[in-house]
Amino acid sequence: MRMSACGVLCSDCPAYRGAAKGGEYQEQVAEAWTRIYQRPEAPEKIACGGCLSSDAEVFYTSVGCTCRLCCLSRTSQRGLEKGFGSCAECPEADCEKLEQAQAVWDGVPDLLDRISDSDFETYARPYCDHRRRIAAARAVFQQKP
Repeated sequence: MRMSACGVLCSDCPAYRGAAKGGEYQEQVAEAWTRIYQRPEAPEKIACGGCLSSDAEVFYTSVGCTCRLCCLSRTSQRGLEKGFGSCAECPEADCEKLEQAQAVWDGVPDLLDRISDSDFETYARPYCDHRRRIAAARAVFQQKP
């Protein structure tokens, strides 16, 4: 299981390793995203190595995510050492960057009322529960010595 900086389940995201899954798969995802999110994408853009991958490997809309960039940076505004695998590792609990990144996904659970259960599981579920996932991971990191 691979989690993004803000708690999205990268490993279940349809774009994750999309290029390796082939053109037909990418076309299917592009069609679904257009239908569900009204977000037309070129099939060849349905590819991502996870948000903490290099800029060349990450989904193009995530390249400038301030939450992602913060986790990848070496120091925070308060001088804390960074390079985290997710925001769960960061001791800065009240973070505007994390809040902004998570807010992008807050409306996704509402899609359950508008799309099929199958489409929801495939194209929406990975983006749900991101706040709970980060909170649970943060609790684990806080218990480590």
